[in-house]
Amino acid sequence: MKKITKLTAVFLMGAFALASFACNNGSKDNGSEPIPEPKKIEAVTFDPAAGEVEAGTNVTLSTATEGAVIYYEFVKADGAVTLTKENFKINKYAEPVEITEAGTLYAIAVESESSTNVSELSSAAYTIKVVAPVVPEDAIRLWTAESAATAWSVYNYEDLEKLAEIVNGGKDLAGVTITQKEDITINEAVLGDKFAEPEEAEAGKANANLKNFAGIGSRKIPFSGTYDGNGKKISGLYIYGDHQGLGFIGCIKNATVKNVTLVDACVINSNMSGEGDGSDDDRFGGIIGITFEGECTNTVENCVYVGTVGSKAAADRGGSYEYIGGIVGRVEKSSTADIKNCFSLVNLYGTSFAALAKKNDKGTANFENSYGVTLDGKVYKTKDAESAKLDEEGGVTKAEIIAAAKTACGIDLTDYFTKAGL
Repeated sequence: MKKITKLTAVFLMGAFALASFACNNGSKDNGSEPIPEPKKIEAVTFDPAAGEVEAGTNVTLSTATEGAVIYYEFVKADGAVTLTKENFKINKYAEPVEITEAGTLYAIAVESESSTNVSELSSAAYTIKVVAPVVPEDAIRLWTAESAATAWSVYNYEDLEKLAEIVNGGKDLAGVTITQKEDITINEAVLGDKFAEPEEAEAGKANANLKNFAGIGSRKIPFSGTYDGNGKKISGLYIYGDHQGLGFIGCIKNATVKNVTLVDACVINSNMSGEGDGSDDDRFGGIIGITFEGECTNTVENCVYVGTVGSKAAADRGGSYEYIGGIVGRVEKSSTADIKNCFSLVNLYGTSFAALAKKNDKGTANFENSYGVTLDGKVYKTKDAESAKLDEEGGVTKAEIIAAAKTACGIDLTDYFTKAGL
């Protein structure tokens, strides 16, 4: 039995060797070429590499594999990645990828568009570098007490705050022209339906969620320069205070205020008489709070105010208001205000108000081509209301006021009339 086993083993080993020889030399027998190894596709690289970049940076993608096609996907921070080695045809790369926000760029290289031979998946995470804004040379925030310049500009809310700080600090800026260069949004969506003002934090306290603008100048420190709104809008003005002369510009003396457009705005007096500056607090307006009491001539032209002047909350507490205006709160005695091409659409609270301007009996207010409309539809062309309401026979039509405002100030008031319920 042992001899038979040995012979069997030798026979089997010989058979195996012959089979191996046949397999190894099969290509020669059937004429076919050996199957080549798949071509290695080099991974994608990024230029610039991952890291902090400026917004708008273009990232170039490349691979060392000649002729390879690149696909990519940009995923925002915390976003889901869908590009994989099996599902790689997301975005075919043709030009640098612009990075405008933080996220990760994924990329993969494939031998050809019809191939499934791909590289490893590459990625590069980018964050956006915070770049300090360039301050224009004429920005009001570069103003100094020693400056002799007579022309400054405002570009944003920071500039408006600086302007208020300068004037309220004692500089009347007589002979200086301030020009608004951009639309400015102070707060988003300040007013509700029919120009309802925001709620108070508590009785007599400003809403803490809103930026509360101090106003430019006051009864004691008037503004005497020129403010040119340049037809740019200021949206979301919120002024809440308890002193006389509240307004975008609190008090003017021999000043010119022109081309100012305030929308979604509110000037709210908390009606805390006897507090604040120690005087009565019943003179305030949308564009201008008051004119200086004394000999002075002021020009207010091509201005628009859309919003609220007053305070429903204070009125509900029993407060009384006097001398409130949509454009000018009060023209004081011995002073003159020439009001031309001005328009207001305003929700007023008080006992003595006008949609354009109120005045002292010894003050002078001249009106030309100006219209003010209150939410009850009463139309003002002077300090006193016309007898007919909006769109009534013999009165002024809404279409006429909209057309006049568009011609003089470049603003379409149609949507604002709708929001006012008119």
